[in-house]
Amino acid sequence: MTQELADLRQKKRSQEADFHDGVRAWVAPEASENVQLQFITWNVCDTAPLNVAPLFTAEGPPPDLIAIGLQEAPGNPATAVIFEDTWGNASMKHLSQRGYVKGWGGYWGNKGAVTVRMDLYGTSVCITNTHLAAHLEQNHIRIQEFHAITEAQRFPGCKAGIIMEHDFIFWIGDLNFRLDPIEYEAVMTNIADERFQKLLEFDQLKEAQREGLAFSGFSEGTITFQPTYKFDKGTTVYDTSEKQRKPGWCDRILWRTRPGAEVSVTQHSYTSLPHIKQSDHSPVTSTFSIQVDLNKNQPLVRFEPVRNWMCGYKGVASYSVVMDIPTSGWDWIGLYKVGFCHPKDYHTYVWGDSAGFGKGKRGCLVLFEPPYMPDEPGVYLLCYWSTHYDCIIGVSEPFEITKPPQLEEAIDALTFDKQRRSSSSSSSTSTSSADTASEADILNQVDAEPTVNTEDNREENVTEMERHEGRIEQGKEEATNVLAKLDSGPTANADDNQEQSIATTSEKTEGVIEQGKEEVQMKKNSKSDLEVASEVTQKEEEAREDQKSKEDEEHRESTESQLPVEDKTTSAESQALAGDQENEEEKKEGTTQISQEEESVDAE
Repeated sequence: MTQELADLRQKKRSQEADFHDGVRAWVAPEASENVQLQFITWNVCDTAPLNVAPLFTAEGPPPDLIAIGLQEAPGNPATAVIFEDTWGNASMKHLSQRGYVKGWGGYWGNKGAVTVRMDLYGTSVCITNTHLAAHLEQNHIRIQEFHAITEAQRFPGCKAGIIMEHDFIFWIGDLNFRLDPIEYEAVMTNIADERFQKLLEFDQLKEAQREGLAFSGFSEGTITFQPTYKFDKGTTVYDTSEKQRKPGWCDRILWRTRPGAEVSVTQHSYTSLPHIKQSDHSPVTSTFSIQVDLNKNQPLVRFEPVRNWMCGYKGVASYSVVMDIPTSGWDWIGLYKVGFCHPKDYHTYVWGDSAGFGKGKRGCLVLFEPPYMPDEPGVYLLCYWSTHYDCIIGVSEPFEITKPPQLEEAIDALTFDKQRRSSSSSSSTSTSSADTASEADILNQVDAEPTVNTEDNREENVTEMERHEGRIEQGKEEATNVLAKLDSGPTANADDNQEQSIATTSEKTEGVIEQGKEEVQMKKNSKSDLEVASEVTQKEEEAREDQKSKEDEEHRESTESQLPVEDKTTSAESQALAGDQENEEEKKEGTTQISQEEESVDAE
């Protein structure tokens, strides 16, 4: 019964553990990731770079980070601070073609250590490149230097303030530990027989670790390669000089994890490169993968997405600074083209936003002025350089800088938009081809398109106006004919008929005129005030000119017709004319009435 109860409790605990594991996997399905690292150490013995490509050959996937530690590189620290070293340039010339960017470099020392530290997804990593004291008898000095380095190397402002506090420590370099005590001939025999483990029993570094004198807690992969020192330059032959120094594994790569840290590291390769023979040392390389927690991923400076940047136009960038990191007025933001090799490869830069000085500032804005923007379109990114950390602490997502739209491109876009609207509009729109039209035609066509129907209506209205004006002119002509008949001197016997004809003609003329006036007025009301005013004014002027010319012509004809009548008139006819004076006055009154009506029409 007790055993059954224990089994049930164990089963319950197992089910609860499975449940919580499933929840964690659902909340953070990719909570960790392996980062691939490659380390290279080489004492180049004051030689210039020849072909660096063989240094970076490694099996497996391309590493995410490559660290190169050189010793006895040509030059001196004083000049290397200002001028780039030749080895750094040669290495980056090759690595940049593979998409790598130089993050740190140019740090120099002499028989000491250069240390670089970083945070990868919240996991601290420290890389120490060391050149310890030389010569067989200086073993105790090397041990002292190790302790001096671990105590003196400090990192203010970082959670891991010293080397040994980091989650991962990679120690590389020419450590100069030798084989002792063993004779030269024994060493050469064991090398020839590839009995490397036998020789490592005399290795000073292994002995110091066993005794707890130095590098305690550090691990090293199995050495399956021959000693890396000392060769005759340009050969794979060990020292043939008078000194005949004993070969040894001077060049080493070790690692250590912080006790209690939930991290893991795996070494995938550890070998030398004896085919590279320009120095008296062989390069040593090793590849690793370390596990980092993606949930801790928080960049120190975060850029907002950059959009719609164009060559020659100003660009605005926004970023935020996380809490607990110091910023400075000397921090700057650089604009880089994707594929740059070094922090100095910026196209341009601006100083950080003054609002960001301090800690935890958000919404910082910086402006890149048009004269300094790239002339060449391409894919770029922004990097935030921290003066305090002396490195890049924020990188934006890549974004595109494009050329400003040209006239042809704008017209193409306009043409496409017009074609799209034309396809959805009625068939009364313009049918001219936008693909083959000239630029001026396209622009004129687009400007005229919204008023096509309006123009048609306007032409129709003008035609109607002319037709009604024609009716008015017809009425005027009929009135003029009546006047001409009156002026031709009718006989007295026809008075009654004349009066009836005048009345009938006047009524007809008045009817035609009134009909034309009404129709014109209706058309006037249907048109805009501006169009009516313009068209009526023009028609009035034309009507006045026509009326004036007709009156002048009628007066001249009337004068010419009356003069002969007076010469040929007999006394009897003179008496008849005198007797009909009253009829003439009545006729004049009729003519005056018709003229007043014509003037009224002209005024309207």
